[in-house]
Amino acid sequence: MLEISSVEAGLQTVGWLKGGIRAERVVELAADRSVEVVPLSRYVSGESRPNGLILGFAAVDPRELRRGVEELAKILHRKNQE
Repeated sequence: MLEISSVEAGLQTVGWLKGGIRAERVVELAADRSVEVVPLSRYVSGESRPNGLILGFAAVDPRELRRGVEELAKILHRKNQE
């Protein structure tokens, strides 16, 4: 459902969506749950639309980060069942 790129350093990573789950829809559903993720396609010009999410983790309280991961997992699980 979501393949996370390895993090060598930095403040964010990319999660690649699998199984036909669209990034834009995940972003909408996450926002409904007060979880902020950004579609990778926002930063790409041209016709190519990579189906991924930018997942930031800098300056986020560990409890909020855990909650966000749990909510995102619920969203992806539901979308995968559709």
